[in-house]
Amino acid sequence: MLLSAALIVRNEERFLGACLSSIKDLVDEAVVVDTGSTDRSREIAIEHGARVEEFAWTADFSAARNRALDLARGGWILYIDADETVRAGLFREVRAQLTEPERVGYYVNLYPRPACTPYRVLRLFRNDPRIRFRGIIHENVWPSILEQGWGTMVGVAPLTLDHFGYEGDQRHKHARNLPLLHKSLRQDPTRVFAWCHLADIYLALGKPRRAEWAWCKALDLVRSRTTTAQDDHLPYSRLIESMIERGDNSDNLLREALDRFPSNAWLWWLHGRAMAGQKEFSKAISSFERVLAFGKAGDFDPYVAYDARLFGALAYEALGGCCFRLGAFGESRRYYELAAACDPERLEYRTKRALCARLEHSGAPPPARESR
Repeated sequence: MLLSAALIVRNEERFLGACLSSIKDLVDEAVVVDTGSTDRSREIAIEHGARVEEFAWTADFSAARNRALDLARGGWILYIDADETVRAGLFREVRAQLTEPERVGYYVNLYPRPACTPYRVLRLFRNDPRIRFRGIIHENVWPSILEQGWGTMVGVAPLTLDHFGYEGDQRHKHARNLPLLHKSLRQDPTRVFAWCHLADIYLALGKPRRAEWAWCKALDLVRSRTTTAQDDHLPYSRLIESMIERGDNSDNLLREALDRFPSNAWLWWLHGRAMAGQKEFSKAISSFERVLAFGKAGDFDPYVAYDARLFGALAYEALGGCCFRLGAFGESRRYYELAAACDPERLEYRTKRALCARLEHSGAPPPARESR
């Protein structure tokens, strides 16, 4: 048996059938560990031919996931969640890659929510007792792979997953995750992503000062390291965005962030917003154009997911606004036309395009001068 899918579920009847249907032509078996469902999750899993085991929830995601790994019989594991599906595609090529002896794992592309770009995640790895999940939340197998010295033995597979569970009301997840994050950070306070997730929950709960405290804890960790990890951009972008929203000057933090992460398109977007807020419209235009260039070339950081509109309607709208403030009404009109082409349902773009067209032909003076 080559490939086992390993899932943990609890009350996932809304998603589970689609997930298991999407992998039936890819995997040789599906192992479902149920941590206490009160809906039809177990029945749905059985209907789709999965092997199901009940496992008492211990407030530890790794414990449940590792139980699924213990039950798997395939030589390789596909780690997938019930609210994810695999896109039909190069399944034969993926399975052929799993026979390569020099590999212990593969990154795949994951779309975290609709209208986002994908990012790379480690979801395929060998079924080896030395490879196990760690962390009671935001669990992953990467530390155990590094511990074995296998970090250079991870490739990229042509597999794409879509995630759907981030839409809608997330309050039940916040209630579940908040105590787990506190416990996780007491056990290991060096996890940047956990601090940032904690901050995001505080922000969603209307506690912006607590959110900023958690982002600063994460930033201190990043600054203390001699190497850069995949999630290290998060405290920068979250703090900078918060500063821009408050009207605070973020120039120094932006410079530091862009020095560390020059291919991060979101940071360049934030730089453009900051410059526009300071009426430095030419500098803002340069940053927004850089964001568009990232999108056209596709050479932005592959381990970061972006709002896909950043490389289309949002960038064109921002450029249109900057050009308008500089009195370049023809350029502004052109950008609003491009924004409208990306999002035809957005009446605002068509309205602004029409205004720019009138001003362009009337010879009206610019509404503001660029600051120097």
